[in-house]
Amino acid sequence: MKIISSLLLSLILFSCSSQISINDISNQALGNHLSSKKTFVLSSTEGQDLWKGVNQKKFSQLKKYWEPQRPSYCGVCSAVIVTNTLKNTKKLNQDNFFTPGVKSVIKPATVSKMGMTLRELQATISSVNPQFKVEKYYSHISGLDLFIHQLKSYKNTNDFAIVNFSRRSIAGEGMYSGHFSIVAGYDIKSRMVLILEVNGGKESFWIKDKDLFTAMLAIDPVSKIPRGWLLVKP
Repeated sequence: MKIISSLLLSLILFSCSSQISINDISNQALGNHLSSKKTFVLSSTEGQDLWKGVNQKKFSQLKKYWEPQRPSYCGVCSAVIVTNTLKNTKKLNQDNFFTPGVKSVIKPATVSKMGMTLRELQATISSVNPQFKVEKYYSHISGLDLFIHQLKSYKNTNDFAIVNFSRRSIAGEGMYSGHFSIVAGYDIKSRMVLILEVNGGKESFWIKDKDLFTAMLAIDPVSKIPRGWLLVKP
């Protein structure tokens, strides 16, 4: 009986210490992923107020070529929208994106099951568009200062940024559930970033630059390093 009681006590202590360990890891990781971040959908009163004061050109360009992502194809869909916007054409789609060069990096079945890492998305966009310059920025290396600097000059360039962040980090629920979407605008005064959502079931939204950056600091379970963003330049 004593042996069983000791075993149960050990299991309880292990369970509690494991939970504490998980929370500690999330708290001690780069950025706080256990506090929910404020966002405003574009159609809300707050979202529309921000919309009035931002340069709407890029959002309008992107919406012209917008299409909803297939399950786990958020990276592919973001790449397709940005490519078609820069080329002013609708020739690329989520099927023909998978050229032999892209398949040598990652197979469609793998994307459907696991999505893509930042490195894989950079490599595949570069393969489909060798004439583009695709710059990769890991959040923990590049830093918030550089991210904000690029956002401030975003409206004055022909570049498009694809961000890789954790939805759960924004919700304050940890670091998983990664997602790709496109930066469609930036309000310097409020420091709010407009995200063009590629998930057809969700609405485009505004989020503070530092909160989006925190969500990009979330660790990708595949690459085992924090996420980040791409700049696609024509």
